[in-house]
Amino acid sequence: MSIYTGDTGETDCLDGRKLLKSSVVIHFLGAVDELNSHLGLVKALAKTDAAGILNSCQFIELIQKNLMKLMSHVSDCHNAVYFISDNDLNILEEETEKLAHNTAAAAGFVIPGKNVIEAQIHIARTAARRAERLFFTVVNDERALTPRQEDNLPVKTPLCPQAGCYLNRLSGYLFALSRQA
Repeated sequence: MSIYTGDTGETDCLDGRKLLKSSVVIHFLGAVDELNSHLGLVKALAKTDAAGILNSCQFIELIQKNLMKLMSHVSDCHNAVYFISDNDLNILEEETEKLAHNTAAAAGFVIPGKNVIEAQIHIARTAARRAERLFFTVVNDERALTPRQEDNLPVKTPLCPQAGCYLNRLSGYLFALSRQA
């Protein structure tokens, strides 16, 4: 398999569609990929920093796996294996509430930069917000999920609603995590 692909400005989706690299779906997938990388840096920093979030590394890895599942879902919305479940959402909400319970409420706007890991968590949080906006852009763009006639694929399938909720809750989790850091 070659590592060089997409020289024509198109890229393949898991379901066989070819999309222009300028499509909103590809922008969304890139945003989630970037978010996943930011979370990887948070995880790496947590292992070397005394900011008190070392125990969050396993949970962050679970989030990263769910983000990869979400990317696969948008790339192949017909395959239910890639759906974000109610359970995935509930676990994220429970973890957020635990973190929020252990920290004082924010008084006013929060200015990132108290330490390196807290600042990086805020970068991940803003990347999550961007990914959420792009997800709903994909949902609202009928053309983004409708296969071309020559692809010979089934007609558009709606994206699972939990996926948008998951991205929304993720920014809340990252805010709560930044407060702990």
